[in-house]
Amino acid sequence: MISYQNGNTFVSISKDGTKTRTYEGKPSIVHPESIDLKITNYCDMNCEYCHESSTVKGIHGDLSKLLSVISNLPAGVELAIGGGNPLSHPKLIEFLTALKINGIIANITINQGHLKKYQELIESLICLDLVKGVGISITSNNFTYIKPLIKLTNNIVYHVIAGVNDVSVIERLIELHSKGKCKILILGYKQFGFGLKFYNPEIEANIKRWFMYLPQYVNKTVLSFDNLAISQLNVKRFFTESGWNKFYMGNDFCFTMYIDAVKQEFAPTSRSDFRKSFNEYSLGEFFELRNSYEVKS
Repeated sequence: MISYQNGNTFVSISKDGTKTRTYEGKPSIVHPESIDLKITNYCDMNCEYCHESSTVKGIHGDLSKLLSVISNLPAGVELAIGGGNPLSHPKLIEFLTALKINGIIANITINQGHLKKYQELIESLICLDLVKGVGISITSNNFTYIKPLIKLTNNIVYHVIAGVNDVSVIERLIELHSKGKCKILILGYKQFGFGLKFYNPEIEANIKRWFMYLPQYVNKTVLSFDNLAISQLNVKRFFTESGWNKFYMGNDFCFTMYIDAVKQEFAPTSRSDFRKSFNEYSLGEFFELRNSYEVKS
């Protein structure tokens, strides 16, 4: 169990990654609980819908500068590290080691297509406890290189995109974990970066299929959603009012934010046009802007 005080809010994170927060009145926090972090824009997967517009011409972020930027965050804050391909960053292990020393919880998101090439590195990150959670972005039906990781950690979360993946992928992932429930994070389709130009009628039809067939999977395994998917799929329809209040973790840029370490910018979310340079604001100063900024849905 990891816990810390954030303004008037007490946050605790259990071993399986479940987060709870308690407070009196309304939460009043002074720093983000979690940060979506892009450390590189290099990637060789050529995903046509990539909202980060990552390519083989992408460059790596300055992680020494980034460590300075996040140096005031307390132990227990979570970083969701991605890219591009974060495994390609030459300073990744050095960066993760620094985070561990400072008690920052590192989670990493990996494209399924990179599991074979980086298998040894991924296993090392898990065994050395440099990452707590491993997000795997599902891009194919070949789960061969996922199976060894299941034996190493219970903290795998599969990332699937409503609009890109077929909703039946949930069934296949459940079958992969025949001895227990798996964790699946459903992401909304981001019309941002390459995803803006790639959006087409088939994606819209795919999202409608997700809306229609999602109910049959709600109680079959552990599902979570980003706020965009919550909106696109009307996830609130599955809850009572009290159940929803317990489930929903807050609007974007209330407890969370985004950092692009490549461009050295802060933003409310990864699909926000509103961005500020590290040279203009400290992390804390930027986070204070949430009180006057309305995040687009």
